[in-house]
Amino acid sequence: MTEPVTTLQDFLNFVLEQYVKEGVDELDDAKLPDLLELKYKAITDAKRELGSIKSIRESFIGFQSTLYHDAAI
Repeated sequence: MTEPVTTLQDFLNFVLEQYVKEGVDELDDAKLPDLLELKYKAITDAKRELGSIKSIRESFIGFQSTLYHDAAI
């Protein structure tokens, strides 16, 4: 039996869990490579699962925008 393909939503949920555990610094754009390696063990594995680094970064930043927008309301 094969494991299901990890989705970008799974990764964003992981980021949110890290944010809750470790604090706001986990949302720093510079932490993205560390978060990818923590979840996927290697950047190449993350790219295989999630797509290009550009699209991952755009989703990571967009997620933060939504998070902070919702918190401001």
